[in-house]
Amino acid sequence: MADEEKESSGVWYGILDAALKIPGARVDRTNFLSKEFAKYTGDELSKVLEEGPGKAGVSIHELEKIADGAIRSHASIVTGTSFLAGLPGGIAMAGTIPADLAQYYYHVIVIAQKLAYIYGWPDLQVDSEGDVDKDAFLSVLTIFIGIMSGAKEANSALKPMSEILSKEPSRKLPVIALAKIGLPQIAKQVAKVLGANLAKQGLAKGIGKIVPLIGGAISGAVTIATYWPMANTLKDELQNQVIK
Repeated sequence: MADEEKESSGVWYGILDAALKIPGARVDRTNFLSKEFAKYTGDELSKVLEEGPGKAGVSIHELEKIADGAIRSHASIVTGTSFLAGLPGGIAMAGTIPADLAQYYYHVIVIAQKLAYIYGWPDLQVDSEGDVDKDAFLSVLTIFIGIMSGAKEANSALKPMSEILSKEPSRKLPVIALAKIGLPQIAKQVAKVLGANLAKQGLAKGIGKIVPLIGGAISGAVTIATYWPMANTLKDELQNQVIK
């Protein structure tokens, strides 16, 4: 059982790591917020960037409008007839995962980051000391995607994480504080669930051999039936716990 759980989490982190190698998968918080909140200028925009939109006084209605626009944009690309239509750099950049799966999780990862930034989360890639913390970044993404996938372990983590961030003035991820509430351990549990679910969908064992039994399974009608509700599930949860 322990080996199976370790293998399941390994499958998930392997897919996540490979998808993050695709150009554009890592969202630049400053650039993204500057574009989405372009109508704000000077001190108003600085406050959005420094403290987050919610703390800067942006209304929930406006945050939801921007979030819905981001979801629509990615949903229209990921459900296109061409697997590579919205994949920057081409599938060669994904390495070990097939085209349809790479495209799908590329857009899942990107929308998760964008929604987090819209609803007040700090830079997920840089900790409070100004250093890149890959493990924390992967853990937070895993929690987000766990919420999108209905993993109860992920949902239980969001409220305490949001409470910590509401007290933090920093634009950076407070890794130490999040570790105290068990973020790494919770993420590992969620990773096991996500990895096991992917295996059930027909993925072979071993990160270098991840191949769907039926090519193109994650596309078209299947994608529109999953991507849209997944993104909206995360949006709703983040909106309920907006950082302000």
